[in-house]
Amino acid sequence: MKHTLILLLVLISTKLLLAQNDTIVYYKNHAPTPSKNGADHMVVFQKKNEKKSILMAYELHNEKWKHEKTEIIKRMKDGHYSISSGTSNFTRAYKKVNGGYYVEEYNSNDKISKKGLSKTMFPLHRIGQWQKIFDDRVVGMDIFNEELMTLSYTIYHGRKLPNNIYANADTIAEYKGGDKQFAMDLARNVEYPRICQENGITGCVLVLFAIDELGKPTDIRILRKVDPYLDQAALDAIKKCNKWKPAIKNGKPIKLYSVAPINFELR
Repeated sequence: MKHTLILLLVLISTKLLLAQNDTIVYYKNHAPTPSKNGADHMVVFQKKNEKKSILMAYELHNEKWKHEKTEIIKRMKDGHYSISSGTSNFTRAYKKVNGGYYVEEYNSNDKISKKGLSKTMFPLHRIGQWQKIFDDRVVGMDIFNEELMTLSYTIYHGRKLPNNIYANADTIAEYKGGDKQFAMDLARNVEYPRICQENGITGCVLVLFAIDELGKPTDIRILRKVDPYLDQAALDAIKKCNKWKPAIKNGKPIKLYSVAPINFELR
């Protein structure tokens, strides 16, 4: 009886251990890699139960893994699940197809923002073309070849402009102080036109701009217009954010493009 009990406890412990095993995906320059050797990003996926999972993202800094974000994933009915991460919340719809899943991502306003194919319903391994969508219009594309992003671009008046991501450069353009500092400086530089405030004019202006070889914002254009006064205020704000370190390709600085949403709202 004692031996049976010990064996039973061992089996239970083994099952619990297996249930707690994490799925870990390593990335090098945002592309999946088979091991952590040489990887610069890591995603840890934990399945808590049939309805809830947790995804944690890490970035390698000074040979130590630094936590970037945690996403809480909750399965819903009708092929949907929700993702919450700090202040951001969005949903995805998924459908089983040959070779994987067709996935659509929706923003906080329930409008589709990305869509494409993935080997899993959680798109850690993307396949082929992934469209970026804004206001029901395709504004960009990411191209994956065997899960490796080989090209990414923003579409502007039929032109394909290379994005500021690893697929196009050895290192991306970085703002002094990081993304958080860029968001703070951008908010500080935005001047809400009085005429728009007095007339209750609000909206989100989408600005396309390049970070040139000197780290300066250039080729600043409106990707999505709202109002002439708000559009100009958004352009002026981007011009003032000039603390960029340019992207590097083959040891030389290069010009790459980025997109910034600037939201004008009355409080």
